[in-house]
Amino acid sequence: MFRRSVFVLILTAAASALPVAQSERDADVIAIERASLERWAKGDPGGFLSNYATDVTYYDPRQERRIDGLQAMTAYLAPLRGKISIDRFEMLNTKVQRYGDTAVLTYNVVNYQRQPDGTERPTTRWNSTAVFQRIDRRWREVHSHFSFTTPELK
Repeated sequence: MFRRSVFVLILTAAASALPVAQSERDADVIAIERASLERWAKGDPGGFLSNYATDVTYYDPRQERRIDGLQAMTAYLAPLRGKISIDRFEMLNTKVQRYGDTAVLTYNVVNYQRQPDGTERPTTRWNSTAVFQRIDRRWREVHSHFSFTTPELK
């Protein structure tokens, strides 16, 4: 019985030491951002606002300066509520880099609109960086940065 218990203990320790696949390990951070984008596509910036830390910073290519703090972000996004409509988006090239309780998510996003003939057309392409920090055991976005991606040339 003692040998079996030791063997089970060694197997359990070995299994927990195996590296977790990058996609599995990073799925939590990516899921938070994807859920925010899904709400955004329906005209609801609340997904982002509910995940921002109180001292969030944000760069937007349409703004001259950085936006500082949740209160300023809420005021900035309020006029956009109900005005965004994206039929579909693709979140591409996701990469999460973790440093303790900090995670940096970088990705591209392509937004699509359905045309009258039923086809889809890409409308905007973005580069994004989202920096998350674990605050009170929950991932909170402490910095966000969107920039335009060069369009696909034909």
